[in-house]
Amino acid sequence: MTPEPTAHALLTIFQEEIGSDQIGPDDDFYAVGGDSLIAVRVVTRATEQGMPLRLIDLLMNPTVDELVDHLRAAATDGADPREAAAAPAYPGDSLVEPEDRAALPAGALDALPASALQTGLIFQCEMAEDPSLYHDLIGLRVTAPYDEDLFRSALRELMDRHPALRSSFDLGSYSESLQVFWGDVAEPLESERVGTAAEADAAVSAWRDKQLSTTLDWEQAPLFRCHVAAGPGDTFRVTVAMHHAIMDGWSFATVVVDLLTLYDAHLSGTDHGLPEPPAAAAAEFVRLERAAVDSPEAAAFWRAQCDAPPLVDRERYGRSANASERRATALPAGLFADLRAGAAEARVPLKSLLLAVHCWALGRMAGRATDVVTGVVVNGRPELPDADRVVGLFLNTVPLRLPSLSGTWAELARTLWETETAAAPHQRHPLALIEESAGRRSFDVAFNFTDFHVYRRVSRLTALTADGWWDRDKASHPMSCDFTLDYPGFGSGLLLSFDPHLVTEEQVERYEALTVDGLRAAARDVHAAGTEPHDG
Repeated sequence: MTPEPTAHALLTIFQEEIGSDQIGPDDDFYAVGGDSLIAVRVVTRATEQGMPLRLIDLLMNPTVDELVDHLRAAATDGADPREAAAAPAYPGDSLVEPEDRAALPAGALDALPASALQTGLIFQCEMAEDPSLYHDLIGLRVTAPYDEDLFRSALRELMDRHPALRSSFDLGSYSESLQVFWGDVAEPLESERVGTAAEADAAVSAWRDKQLSTTLDWEQAPLFRCHVAAGPGDTFRVTVAMHHAIMDGWSFATVVVDLLTLYDAHLSGTDHGLPEPPAAAAAEFVRLERAAVDSPEAAAFWRAQCDAPPLVDRERYGRSANASERRATALPAGLFADLRAGAAEARVPLKSLLLAVHCWALGRMAGRATDVVTGVVVNGRPELPDADRVVGLFLNTVPLRLPSLSGTWAELARTLWETETAAAPHQRHPLALIEESAGRRSFDVAFNFTDFHVYRRVSRLTALTADGWWDRDKASHPMSCDFTLDYPGFGSGLLLSFDPHLVTEEQVERYEALTVDGLRAAARDVHAAGTEPHDG
């Protein structure tokens, strides 16, 4: 039987965006590989084709059949979801006060109120007096000729595409803190020639250490830097450094991939083929965040989520944790394939199953069977076409509470998925306000899951290849647990960073062993309950 046009169109979008023609009309979008960034593309494509959806609609109705029913119900009610999806949270052409806009200096093309996420990060960094905090670097080796003029041109195009790369902050001259976007900003490129691979490695290390020990001036654009150590032969090392206040991790990956794509196009004499990112995304995020700030329902929701005893000794938890230690545990791709199959069987996203294992291991590490609270990184990008290509800070970290560790992996994952679904309307409520309302830090350990499919675009380039990837970052949590898929230079697995003065090596080792055991157990049987791992 041929599906109706709406169902057929939605199913085609699902299949093309996830990359599988095996998806059926009753398959859960998130359980078969969808994530928050892919969801943005699905929603915008559907809306462009006359099916006005919002992210919350896809979250609450994750199958094609359910979405079709939702669209029918909306039409019956007489409401036009397109208007609701398109209406801005705040009217007006500009979010900047007219007197502030009139006072912008010469050379400033535009400005926006700095988001609460941005000012919160800057405040933390100022209080910590640690120049390496939220100062992130990505490095790699490129096999291709290095032409400094062409590379500089690619860097210039990159900055033209992404206004955040030409921005600075003014925190005191106006009626509110502003992010200022400049027109004429010189390319922040340092380039040097070396004779051997060892000299190249030494040059990269010296530049990295210099960046991590240098305090950034928030009022001077740009807040990112690029270094090239060229040679020997047709190879060169590229390192990009940026501050988290201007972009999140996905944006940083986009910047690096776009830079390689632009340079590849210059070398090959071809068009780069990159679509223009939506210009309104940053302003729309500020509007959405302000709506979340003003929501008493959001404040009450998050107070309930973080109302649990801490997992670490808060008396030793100062201004910011110094998460200087790192551990990496690579895991086979087959394990994640089995986990994805188990998540699909439980009808939850892979992220929810990983989060269930994380909370189970975290509770066992802390000797707790109830009320495990962890920070969870959530995506707040606005629902605009190609919003996944926008560079900026759109991630928030919010507390999620698992009431009990009792139950099967599927049951734990389902509980967490239902909590995330309930949290979705409130996920842009800034962490700083959550903690201000609670009167304390809302969590001690943060969880993040990222499928770095943006990096797959590098393999399609024709004039260059990239390998030897590495990265450095530092957050302000006592412990951060990053579950990754296809991360260049690492692959798939678990990346841990922690402050050894707040979370001991023994605790981290126990969490790591519990997590690996839990992942394997959930992959074997998602309907089994978690138990303590056997010694040895």
